[in-house]
Amino acid sequence: NVFIECLEGSRDFYEYDKNTGAFTLRKVLDFSFPGCYGFIPRTHHIDAEPLEVIVLVSEQLQQGIVLSARPIGIIRLKGKIPDDVLIAVPVIDKSFDMIKDISDINNLDSLKEFLEKFKKSRIEMVFDAEHAKKSIENAIRLYKEIE
Repeated sequence: NVFIECLEGSRDFYEYDKNTGAFTLRKVLDFSFPGCYGFIPRTHHIDAEPLEVIVLVSEQLQQGIVLSARPIGIIRLKGKIPDDVLIAVPVIDKSFDMIKDISDINNLDSLKEFLEKFKKSRIEMVFDAEHAKKSIENAIRLYKEIE
């Protein structure tokens, strides 16, 4: 399940504050989100933040919803601590049934370009769907250990 913070096509970068239950506009980007951006609740990446996700969508969604999504890969950005962004597709959207792995999508280069601008970092590696599933399991385990 992915909690959606930012919408495809929007330049507004929001973050959800779990303490207040509100969305805070952090900045307006010079470029648009290539999919819906959010996080997987009750997970921790190695940076102790929830695992970030870009969900590729065919229809506009609403901010603040929880969407069941299927992981298709991970894009890792360089840094002292690896910065992984999960790439996923909605489970209920049949137009993504044929997409099983990140290598199946046509817009991988635009996703990479977006993440390099958004994160102000360079792409280090692209991982497949199997690696993405293991990363989610690890992020759930880390959350349980920290909480």
